[in-house]
Amino acid sequence: MLSALPQLPVYEQYPMPLASGRGCTVVDEDGVEYLDMYGGHAVALIGHSHPELVRALSRQAERLMFYSNAADLAVRRKFCQRLLAAGPDHLRAVFLSNSGAEANENALLLARRLTNRKTIVSVEGGFHGRTLLTLSISGIEKYRRLAEVNGEALFPHRRTIPLNDVEAARQAIDSSCAAVILEPVQGIAGARPAAPEFLAALKKRVDEVGALLILDEVQCGSGRCDAFTVAQATGVRPHILTLAKGLAGGFPIGATLVDERVASLAEPGLLGSTFGGGPLACAAGLATLAVLERDGLIEHARRLGETLRRELSDVPGVEAVSGRGFLIGIRSARRAKEITARLLAEQRIIAGGSLDPQVVRIMPPLTLSEKEAAHFVAALRVIFT
Repeated sequence: MLSALPQLPVYEQYPMPLASGRGCTVVDEDGVEYLDMYGGHAVALIGHSHPELVRALSRQAERLMFYSNAADLAVRRKFCQRLLAAGPDHLRAVFLSNSGAEANENALLLARRLTNRKTIVSVEGGFHGRTLLTLSISGIEKYRRLAEVNGEALFPHRRTIPLNDVEAARQAIDSSCAAVILEPVQGIAGARPAAPEFLAALKKRVDEVGALLILDEVQCGSGRCDAFTVAQATGVRPHILTLAKGLAGGFPIGATLVDERVASLAEPGLLGSTFGGGPLACAAGLATLAVLERDGLIEHARRLGETLRRELSDVPGVEAVSGRGFLIGIRSARRAKEITARLLAEQRIIAGGSLDPQVVRIMPPLTLSEKEAAHFVAALRVIFT
């Protein structure tokens, strides 16, 4: 039976319709306020409806709302330059799209094109989007099944390895591989970081066999996990890196950053997107990057994230805390759905779940204050009492 809403009923939704938001707070249609520790699914990077982001979008909308990539636009050029300057210094060019799935799809296309190979290696627990290809190479079986017909895989040329298993990686990555793709901090799997030595081993192995390393930083990147990218925080140098989610503060965007060798493939017609790199998205991206830098939000999230993880570890009933920066997993003996439901109903706090039914996941805006963080810890203590 179809939902009463006009949308296809494919989402589990909160019991309250939301009407507005500012900073780390969202407000429902009855005027009730909620602390958003889920960050609109890691998208409200600099807070909901940041005034400077709103002004940047308004100014750009008055000037030029859209023109395709057939024309050079100053706002697009400036955003690409600013983005590349913020990211790893060996990544020299960027292709803009509209989402993380698109960014990853383009990364995989480039890898197969450059190497002339078929096989993609992914990591158990890794999620890379909902296109047919990104579903097919997912490290999560239930998502791979969505791309199958009668048990037949759309894209059979894939291998999956356990997170942080160096020996399994060495065996799986061979001369038939086009690329290895992974989230350096897994999101939906429960904020599980890849060990720096695992990332280093992957880079060494792909270089040995002539494959590429793709870091999917759609959720963990853009300043959320201790640096602008986890690649910079850990020192690993991927051939391709993808960003999306909060990169434009809430406006749809995707970015595929590539090194010089991958960029050498570029020719008209290789990739394309009607709306990718649109002037509104680029204006939003410029404003977001400016606020991140000016307000020191990446360092703020690194420091407060350390404090928050430490204080969460001291909450009775919490068994383990994982993650980096403001991508945090909280494990307990209780079901995450029970905890998030009670946080919402009793404490007016929005938090998320994960693939692991025992892990609550939080991804708050980088503007989260010490007071708001302390309020969340106190609320969790009440829930576990």
